[in-house]
This record gives sequence, structure tokens and C-alpha cells, in this order.
Amino acid sequence: MSTARSRARLLIAGVAVVATTSACFGGAAGQSGSDSTDPSADQPQEDAGDPVAGGVLQMATPSDARSLDPHREASYNTHAAIGSVYSRLTAFKTGEDVEYGTTEVEGDLAEDWEANEDSTEWTFHLREGVTFHDKAPVNGREFTSADVLCTIERIQTLPGHQLGLISEVTDIAAPDDYTVTFTLASPNVDFDRVVANPFLVILPCEGTNEEFNLDTEAIGTGAFVLDEWSRDRERTLSANPDYFVEDRPYLDGYHVTIMPDAQSQTAALRSGKLQLMTGLSTDARAVDTLLSQVDGLRLRQEGGSTQTRVYLNVNEEPFDDLNVRRAVAHAIDREGMIEGLRAGGSLSGPVTPSFEGALSSEEVAELTPYDPELAKELLAEAGYPDGFSLEMKVTDGYGETVVKEAQWVQQDLAEVGIDVEIKIEDYATYYGDSWAQQNYVIAYGLQTPMLSADEYLTAEYLSDGGRNWNGVNDPKLDEMIQEQRTITDPVERDEKLQEIQRYIITEVSSPLSLYVYDGQTMISSDVQGYHPHPDYSSREYMNIWLVDGGE
Repeated sequence: MSTARSRARLLIAGVAVVATTSACFGGAAGQSGSDSTDPSADQPQEDAGDPVAGGVLQMATPSDARSLDPHREASYNTHAAIGSVYSRLTAFKTGEDVEYGTTEVEGDLAEDWEANEDSTEWTFHLREGVTFHDKAPVNGREFTSADVLCTIERIQTLPGHQLGLISEVTDIAAPDDYTVTFTLASPNVDFDRVVANPFLVILPCEGTNEEFNLDTEAIGTGAFVLDEWSRDRERTLSANPDYFVEDRPYLDGYHVTIMPDAQSQTAALRSGKLQLMTGLSTDARAVDTLLSQVDGLRLRQEGGSTQTRVYLNVNEEPFDDLNVRRAVAHAIDREGMIEGLRAGGSLSGPVTPSFEGALSSEEVAELTPYDPELAKELLAEAGYPDGFSLEMKVTDGYGETVVKEAQWVQQDLAEVGIDVEIKIEDYATYYGDSWAQQNYVIAYGLQTPMLSADEYLTAEYLSDGGRNWNGVNDPKLDEMIQEQRTITDPVERDEKLQEIQRYIITEVSSPLSLYVYDGQTMISSDVQGYHPHPDYSSREYMNIWLVDGGE
């Protein structure tokens, strides 16, 4: 079989810097991000002095949202587009002195909150005087608890991932304009983290009542106002003059150009037309080349939380057989893929390895070693001694690197007798018609990073999970996942979470999480204060500022 190095030359020859879309990279709790001019080193950004106000940040993204409705669209493109427009009850902390990807939350629309003794009732006390953007029909009115009720009630009428996040909510009450109480069916010690999820942004009642079109318009309480959206061309946002965080945002606004061609993005960065380019996910040599060509350009590299995945539909032959699923898992050279196709990464189990309660990359390697001979034995036991043929779906909407990863998997599976024909689909077809509808037998792609171990498990592995798109239906697993939510002792809960993941790897084996890859952001010398979070909410844009106000 080809070595990792020789296959890397075959698969990535001529690849330039590639931007990913629709699922973004990110870090997780315990991982770091830093500004650097060397991908292998963590070098602090030069002190540019105190923040100054003014200027318009110029950015680009390779693809656009189909809709701005945060409840009907799970795509990264949608949530990145409106993440600075809307607010949530709580939000994950970001900042220069905050660990990248922390799971620690702070108040957003809620000023403070508390839970009862068994964490089945959570009360949030809302900020007073917060106003919506001054756009019709909301017209800058005050935000109240009624908007929280309208938002949650709308979520409860729609299918989707956000419904799974609040599936345990049995009642929501608003005793006054500035208090909201959630009653849960069972204890959840992490509910204040749940409501920090960008899928749970708070809409005005005018939006939930269809007084304006949530598909094409966004009116929130966030740091920036959406002034114009020309689909597949550009987005223009301006600073909210009445934002509830004092002295924020620093920017006058930011402008996003939809630029599908990665080479065009790179050229715009070189010429100074772009100041921030996110979502890079290629080898270090291509990044080094760009850094050497642009004076003052900085690299921010973060440990990843976006998982690369092989999706196996357990309701379709031959993947209704556990031995076949396990054979695929053992047939793939994950470490070779990282070395050959990514700038860095870590092997991952069902939960991103740096989250609380996750399995370490070392244990994942022990549970699923790369072992083609074992894969062949498992296929023979399942009745496929000569292998089989099938079609694997993948989208080019994630960028060129993901297609090359699918080709790597194709070659590895061929080594054990599984003949795979790759079918490339556009993102809308892959996401809307194939993957999410379980209209596939095997597929390759990314999973947008979730924000806790509980979210991964309840969304993807519960039989009625909002993102259970692999057909997993295991009563024992359901019981284990529900049980971990009730455990209040952190050590005991981590042990239970790890037990669940071992069970998934050995007794479920779908989807197959391969690894999380490191991501890079290119930042021009005049951009300061960029400290993102992998929740891709864009709330942190309120802290970005430009040297000399962008002059």
C-alpha cells in the first residue's frame, strides 16, 4: 500500500490555500489559539496600544447562506451570517485572556441566572433597557421576556437541531418583563451552556409572528445591524449605536464579499482588499508561502473541533451489520490522512477530544487501530470475504480538501476489498436531500462543531436525536445518554461520558469520527482584538478594532 507521504503527493499536488464552508473549524475547551507567523510556534501579537473606534473591516467567504432563518437552517453559512446580529440569553466567553474554546459562559441578554437544587428549574434575569435594531416593523422597541417566549414557542413547532437542545423543557414562564423560568423534565446541570448555543438566538416576536421575512431579513439586539444582503454577492453590516455592551462595537461596520474562488481570496488578501480570511485548512507549506508574501500578515492557528466523518447508514445493507461498520473503521489510516492532507489535527472519538468527558486521542487510537487485516477478517465474518461495491456521497461545498479526504478513504477501503465510487454533490443537495434525509448508504463530510459532550451525544446518538442522520436506534445507548444528564459530580459524569463513547465506538460504529483538524485564520497587521470562539456566532466581532481606525 502507498505510504502517507507518497499518497499525500498524489492527492494534494498543486493545492493552494483552500477555505472551507458550511461547517467551520474551531477549537474546543482546553485548546489554544494564537497569533503567529509560524504555524509551528505560538507567538504573541505585537502590542498595538489601546483600542480605537472606527473603520470598516473587509472580509470574504467562499459561499453564502440559503436563508437567514436561524431555526430553519442548520448550516454554518446561516449562523455566521447573522451571528453578530442576534443575541442569546448567555454566551461563551471570548477575549485576549480567555482560553480559546472555553465552555465558560457569561451573560448576554440575561444579566444573571440560577437553578434550583436539582437543576430542573432555571431562572434567567434579563437586562433592562436592551432594544432591538431600529428597523421596521420592530422599530427599536425594548426587548422583553415575551420575545424569549415567542422564540422558544416557535422552536417547539419546528423540526431541527434546536428542538433537540430544548427537548427537556416542559414549561417556560415569564412572571414579568425581565424574568424567564424554564422547567425541565429531568436535571441538566449544563442548561446555562445549552442556551448559549447559537441555534437558540432570541428573535423579536414580530419575526416569529411573520411580520417580516426571517428568510431574507434579520433584526436582533446584537452589536451589528444587517443593512444589506445580496445573496451570493455580499453582506453589509453597520455598528448598532444602541448596543447594550458599553463602548462596543469598535468598528463602524464590516463588509463580507462572497468569493467562491480561493485563489481570488488569496489575491485580495495580498493586495490589501481583504483584512481577514478564515477557515483555512491546508498544509503548512501553502500557509508559509502566503505569510512570506504579505508584509505584516499574521497567522492565528487553533486546535480543531470540526470532526471529519464517515457516515454509515445503519438501516441500509451492508452497514446494518456491526462487523461491516467496524471493518470500515479499522480500514482507514487516520493519522496518515492528518499528515498528508491537513496542517495538523488530533484523532477524535464521538466527542471532540478536548471537551470535558471526551476520550483522549490516544485511547481512540487504541480502540480503533488502523488494521487492514482485521478489517478483512471482519468483512469475512459478515459474509463479504470478497468485499462489495457501493457509492459514497461527498460535497465539494466544504472545499477541495474534503474531496481529497474522501479520495483517501476510497483508496483505503479498496485495500480491504470495498470498491467505492465517489459521487460529488453540491452542498444544498448533499445537506438537504442526502445526508439529513438519510438518503445515502455511505457518505463523507464534516460535522459542524457542537459545544459540549452532551450536545454531541443527545443530538446524534439518541434514537430521536435532532441530528441522528445515521439511523442509530439503540435502547441501551438511549438510557446511558439520558442517565449522564442527571449526574452532578463532575468526575463521575466524565467517567459515564467516556463509558458511553467506548460503547459507541465498539458497539455502534456510526458515524465514524476520524479526527479534528487545526484551522488557520490570516489576519492583516491593522486588525486587532480578534479572539473567536468555535461556536461561530460572530459575537466576538464587537471586540475587533482597526489600527488608526482603519485610516
